[in-house]
Amino acid sequence: MLVASYRPWSHRPRSRALDAWLATAIAGIAVQCVPLPERVVDVLSPSARRVWESLNLGGVTGALPFTVDLSATAWALGVCAATIATFFVARQVFASGGVRIAARGIASVGLVLSALCLAQNATAHGAMYWHWHPEFAVAPPFGPFINRNHFATWAVLAVPTALGYLLAHASVHGRSTEPVHWRQALLGVMDARSIWLVAGIGLMLVALVTSQSRSGMAGLVAALALGTFLRSRRTTAPLSRWALLALGLGALAAIVRIDPVDLYHRFGAAGVAAADRASIWRATLPVVRDFWLTGVGAGAFETVMLVYQRTPSLFRINAAHNQFLQILAEGCVLLALPVAGALVAFTRDARQALERDPSGMYLLRVGALSGLAGAAVQSVWETGLSTPANAVLAAVLAAIVIHDSTHPVRSAA
Repeated sequence: MLVASYRPWSHRPRSRALDAWLATAIAGIAVQCVPLPERVVDVLSPSARRVWESLNLGGVTGALPFTVDLSATAWALGVCAATIATFFVARQVFASGGVRIAARGIASVGLVLSALCLAQNATAHGAMYWHWHPEFAVAPPFGPFINRNHFATWAVLAVPTALGYLLAHASVHGRSTEPVHWRQALLGVMDARSIWLVAGIGLMLVALVTSQSRSGMAGLVAALALGTFLRSRRTTAPLSRWALLALGLGALAAIVRIDPVDLYHRFGAAGVAAADRASIWRATLPVVRDFWLTGVGAGAFETVMLVYQRTPSLFRINAAHNQFLQILAEGCVLLALPVAGALVAFTRDARQALERDPSGMYLLRVGALSGLAGAAVQSVWETGLSTPANAVLAAVLAAIVIHDSTHPVRSAA
């Protein structure tokens, strides 16, 4: 409905390279779903028939798609298409306004979501929504996320964005051409919106630490480091005292909520977790080697590992635990090449968007970009961006970063 209403194909961005690469990626996933003659499949993806036969416990003849799980790839095609459509529509909407509304919405959802996650974690005894116990759960669910690391991806995306909006808001409401007493300055800046943003950021930080997601905390540290660096490049950017206040309150509340000993033991087991990740990556490499051109199909990683997981284990490998490696296994040249091209094009467009933005919106762009970078760092150990909610949020943040304003943007937020 949004696509039909806004017709994003009529929007002409400064650079069309990103759009072209994204369209190519969608086309690549669609090609994986098309049944092709035996000779074509056997030449371009010679291991596909062997996997199909292993999964069906018998011979398979006739036309086959490149994917080894047609239903999973069709679902992935729908999710990817919806995510990219969200990016196109959001970029077009933000060109005429609404960026601040989106940032406020992200902060509001983060506040409510974190409260729900903390309440469920404290009282649900491992049940999702206090009722449903998910099957094959290695760790207890966290809020509406079955995997706590996937919630961490959401928080890593949302926290820097809310911080950027808080700084953009403070950059205007904290200005004064005349010297004022510190109490007046504090009252002038800490209005209702600032208090609400600080509370939302602090609660999201508490929820992230409570989830005990090591990869999520590492991603957030990387995001904050990048945001600090980019903020320092703009000499007119405000001091980060309000961001430090939000981070400090969040850290203090997290210390009260979480036993530091438990957190210490959690990080102390990082070596064992790293060894487990390495074994999963080694098990994935044969898939990349055998399907180097077409991939096993977007979303079909769990299915193909039913054949390729050779090491006995209590758990089935259902994800590569590395977003980049999983994209490579599922799409190889057919999908990984356009994804890499889209990342390069987005990086270039983001740099140009930051350079040409003289307004306070620069800080919100920096926050959104930092969140995306933090999620990319976390993706070295996890596949949180495969979750539709996280993918859609990442699409909105990407649109915030590179959108073109068609009219002068107010510095105030």
